[in-house]
Order: sequence, then C-alpha cells, then structure tokens
Amino acid sequence: MKKYEQIKQYIIDNIEAGKYHENEQIESEHTLCDLFGVTRMTVRQALSELVNENIIYSLPKIGSFVCRKSKFKNFDGLNSFSEDSQRKKGAASSIVVLNQLEDASDVVKKEMLLADDDKVWHVKRVRMVDGETVAFEDDFCHYGLTGAISNEVVEHSLFHYFEDDLGYNIAFSDQEIDACLAGEELGHYLGIDPGSPLLRVLSITRLNNGKCIEYGYTYYRVDKYTFNQVAYRRK
Repeated sequence: MKKYEQIKQYIIDNIEAGKYHENEQIESEHTLCDLFGVTRMTVRQALSELVNENIIYSLPKIGSFVCRKSKFKNFDGLNSFSEDSQRKKGAASSIVVLNQLEDASDVVKKEMLLADDDKVWHVKRVRMVDGETVAFEDDFCHYGLTGAISNEVVEHSLFHYFEDDLGYNIAFSDQEIDACLAGEELGHYLGIDPGSPLLRVLSITRLNNGKCIEYGYTYYRVDKYTFNQVAYRRK
C-alpha cells in the first residue's frame, strides 16, 4: 500500500472507530506528515481523494473536517445505486416489491421508443445502505433486450446484469431531478410519513446503439440521501 493510501485508510479507520465525529476536525497536514514521515504533497494527495469521496471536507487556512454521514450520489458520471454505495464504503441491498412481465403503458412506450407489441419487465424495490432504507426504485426494463430478470439479480445491481451477464454497453442516461411528496405507497415502503418530501430522479438509460434498456424513477429520502455535483464554469 502506498503512503498516501495508508494515510487515507488511517483517517477512514479513525472515523469508523468513532475517534472523529461529524464536522470534527482531523489532524493537521503537519501532524500527518510527522506521523507518517512523508512530505506535505503526499498528505495532500490523501486528503484530496477523501474530499472527492465526500468523506471529509476542507476549509482553507483552517483544516479538514469529517463530512456528515448522509449517503451521497455524485453527478460526475453514470453510476448505479450499488456503485454509489460502494464508493462511500456502504453495503447496498434491496427488498424486491415487484418483479414481473407487463404490457407497456402508452407513457412508457413513448419514453422508451417501444413498438406496440413490446413488453417491459417491471421492477419495484426498496434500496438500502448498511441496512438503512434510503430509496425506492420503480423501473421498467426493455423485455426484448433483457428477458426475464430473476429476483436474485434484482436484489443486487441491474447495471451489472446488463453489462456483465448480457454483454451490453451502457452509453448514457438522461436524468431529471425534482421534488415530490411520498404518498401512501412510498411512505409505507420508505418508513416515513405520506406527506414527507422526497427527491425524485427520472432516468432513461440507453445503450451505445441508442436503444433504451431502462426507464424509471428513483425516490430518495431527503434525510438519508444527498446529491453532490461539481459544476464547471464554461464561457
């Protein structure tokens, strides 16, 4: 393990052990340099990666602090729920609510550019991180591309199934985010009051040949999941 990786792991271990708490300042760059016998550049590489992973945040001329323990989704690339959780050192799991073949509604046909006789595989599942309920997914998959999808697959990652098992290349996903209220069904499955606000993300995922393989909504609890985006200025 490289020196900067040792420093990263040291900080992560201390957070997990409760030595550092949320919004608490960690050791200074100077202290870490002395502790590991490395240059400031090495320490800054470790801290920079921890910042990028939303484990710590830095305040100029003050120091580095532990982030809140909310689960994050980064808009810096197309990642599945499972991949986002893994990046944040969390274990993703699912409870399957619905997993069946259906006729596509007119709305789904239009959004997925399906033929009249095309069918969809409808998946509903509760998504959890470290056993804690954070989201609910309502997805429609192009049955002509995916075939029947087992409960075992749905309990884990659809993206991995599409790519690793079926051999497809996912190109991009059109995504829109807005807010909504939970309602009775989502309130029940997410364990919250029906009037609670949710973050809703619409995703239309396409393969490199342009075909739509997945269309659906993910509803996130606002007290358990936040979104992080780095915005670059363009003139």
